[in-house]
Amino acid sequence: MDTSLLLTIGFIHLVALASPGPDLALMLRFSARRRAALGAAIGIAAGILVHSLLSLTGISLLIQGHPLLFTLVRLLGAAYLGWLGWGALRAALAPAPDALGATAVTGLPDKGFWIGFNTNLLNPKALVFFVGLLAALVGPEVSWLTRGLLVLELFLLSLLWFLALAWWLSSPRVQTRLLAWSRPINALCGLLFCGVAGSILWLVAGELTRI
Repeated sequence: MDTSLLLTIGFIHLVALASPGPDLALMLRFSARRRAALGAAIGIAAGILVHSLLSLTGISLLIQGHPLLFTLVRLLGAAYLGWLGWGALRAALAPAPDALGATAVTGLPDKGFWIGFNTNLLNPKALVFFVGLLAALVGPEVSWLTRGLLVLELFLLSLLWFLALAWWLSSPRVQTRLLAWSRPINALCGLLFCGVAGSILWLVAGELTRI
């Protein structure tokens, strides 16, 4: 077992978890419904689990190495993130919202789980991040025991982080402050989702013009 490798990848992953992105924006959108927020947290962690498994087994690298398949994955991800962005922007423009994301989010944990799972799994930038991180640091000499521990570490860190974030954001005190800023938060989340989707489409269009 390579303890230094586990600590290095764990630290890098924690920094990535705390960085603004679609996952954090989704937690803000779901924060008004604690059950849905907790479901989304578990879904995001499950998506990270799949990404880490695919990366450590080389499947993600194979997907990235086939231009047509990778392009299809990116287009699907861009479409899904764009759809989430449109929903957030509509909530920002809706008259007198009574809760953050109330027009798009229900209190059902299973719906939160699947949206969280799809948001992370269909984000091509997450795929590239895990391929880059794990391919750079996990060489062929790393044992399968260490690889299994890495998968478990990435999943547990993600699960604990997003569960704590969901619980904190959905607390009454935080919700009182968030609801006062529901329109700009929805607008910011919508712009972030649409911005990520647009950047993916821009990269794909640039690659297609060079063919």
